[in-house]
Amino acid sequence: MLRKLTEFILPDKRPPRECEACSKPFTCGASLKGCWCFQVKLSAEVRQQLRERYKDCLCPDCLKRFAEAPK
Repeated sequence: MLRKLTEFILPDKRPPRECEACSKPFTCGASLKGCWCFQVKLSAEVRQQLRERYKDCLCPDCLKRFAEAPK
């Protein structure tokens, strides 16, 4: 339990995840302060498409790429 609490408070202590879109390893940034992914602006349509296509988090590069893709 202490390990999970430490990982939540200090995201850099988490083991890397693998992005579902590109398979690149990345560290989730979710913490009490929020997460970098909340700063990426996605349209409601793109957000829905990502939820339907992926079950887990995407790396910062892929999330930004989807945000910048032409609609």
